[in-house]
Amino acid sequence: MSAQTHNRKSGIRKKRPAAAKPAPAEKAPVLKEPIEAVGKNYVVVDYPQEGEILTSPGYTLRVSTSAVDNVQISIDGRDFQPMRESVGFWWYDWNNYGAGAHTLVARIQVGKRFQKSKARSFTAII
Repeated sequence: MSAQTHNRKSGIRKKRPAAAKPAPAEKAPVLKEPIEAVGKNYVVVDYPQEGEILTSPGYTLRVSTSAVDNVQISIDGRDFQPMRESVGFWWYDWNNYGAGAHTLVARIQVGKRFQKSKARSFTAII
């Protein structure tokens, strides 16, 4: 008698309470912005995130890319600067920036041309 119990004195059969249902599986997190298409050649600014607010006098920018060399970053439309590679990502240590809105773009060289990332906007309050 799997779902029922039997009372010997009264001879009445009663249904057992249903077993607790397992908790539903957690849903995947909803992304705040669409993922950029990642193809054979790609360059994506990981950090800072879009709309992020920086509060320290220094910040290390991070870029993901298919490139193995010549990855560069431009901050606020200035000249592109080289980034350094470590643990599969590209990094740029940015210091002494002013408060306010900023935009950055990363780029890689693909053959004779450059491929740029989507522009990333964020704000510094220091």
